[in-house]
Amino acid sequence: MRLLRLTTGDIRFQWKYGFYILYGIFTAIYLLVLAAVPESVRRTVATVLIFTDPAAMGLFFMGAIILLEKSQRVNSALAVSPIREGEYMLAKLLSLALIGVIVGGILSAFGGIRNLPLCLLAIVLSSFICSACGLIAARFSRTLNQFVLFAVPFEMVLCLPPTLLLFGIDSPWLILHPGVSAVWLIYGDAPSVPLCLLSLVLWCVPAMLLCRKCIGSYLRATGGASE
Repeated sequence: MRLLRLTTGDIRFQWKYGFYILYGIFTAIYLLVLAAVPESVRRTVATVLIFTDPAAMGLFFMGAIILLEKSQRVNSALAVSPIREGEYMLAKLLSLALIGVIVGGILSAFGGIRNLPLCLLAIVLSSFICSACGLIAARFSRTLNQFVLFAVPFEMVLCLPPTLLLFGIDSPWLILHPGVSAVWLIYGDAPSVPLCLLSLVLWCVPAMLLCRKCIGSYLRATGGASE
C-alpha cells in the first residue's frame, strides 16, 4: 500500500512539473515522423523510437526528477520517514515505466508493431534498466553538468550495440545485450523470445540491486530506514 502511494505521488509530481506534457509533445513529434516515413520502413522507425523512449528519455528524465527533488530537499524529508530504499526505487521505476508503456502503446498502434504484449514487456524491462542507471547517475550528481557526465557512459553502453543492428551488423552474441534484446522483441522478429527475455531480466535484476544499494547508502547517511 505504501508503494502504491509513493508511485501515485511520483506520478503527481511528474504531472505537476510538466513531464507528461513534454512526453505528449514528443509523442506527437514521433507520430508525425511515422506518418512521414514510407510504410516499408515504418516498423523499423517505430522500433527505434519506442526503444529510445525509455533508453534515452527515461534515463535523462530520471536524472531531472532526482535533481529536482534534491533542489527541493524532498529526499531530506524522505530520509527521516519509514520509507525504505526498495520502495523509493520501485516507485520511481514504476512511474516512469508507466509513461513508457503509454507512449510505446500509442507508437505501436501507428507503427505496425506485430506483437504488442511482447513489445510492452520489453518496454517495461528496458525502462527499469535505463531508469535504474539514471537513478544511479543522479545519486552521485549535484548539478546537471555532473549528471550528464555520469549518464553519457550509461547511454552509450545501452544504445550503441542496438544501433549496430540498423547498419546490418549482427551477431548471435548481441542477444546478451539488453538493448539488442529489447529491440528484437519490440520489432517482433526475435531469433529467440525466451533468450531475449532472459537477457533483459538478467540485466534488470543487477541494475535494480545496484540502484537499491546506492539509494540505501544515501538514505542511511541521512537517517533513512533500510531493510
